[in-house]
Amino acid sequence: MTQGWNAVVPNPLFLHKAPRPGGVQTKDSFMADHDRVEGAAKNLGGKAKEAAGNVTGDEKLKAEGRADQVEGKVQNAVGGMKDTLRGDQH
Repeated sequence: MTQGWNAVVPNPLFLHKAPRPGGVQTKDSFMADHDRVEGAAKNLGGKAKEAAGNVTGDEKLKAEGRADQVEGKVQNAVGGMKDTLRGDQH
């Protein structure tokens, strides 16, 4: 590798996954759909809320936690469908 302003630096986006066969490698092919990530986070947050509600005896907090979990699962499923339609095999 040369040094200086013209040094060749590998792009970290292209190091972890080979190009898709017969297709062009895009940013979307590197990661799960945004909905899947957000859905998983919302589900996890809902579990934490529900647990906090159980500890404190707060029924409203428990209900919010369960609702967040359902919302997260739905969002995760939507992201999975998008991945399937795009042909991603995560």
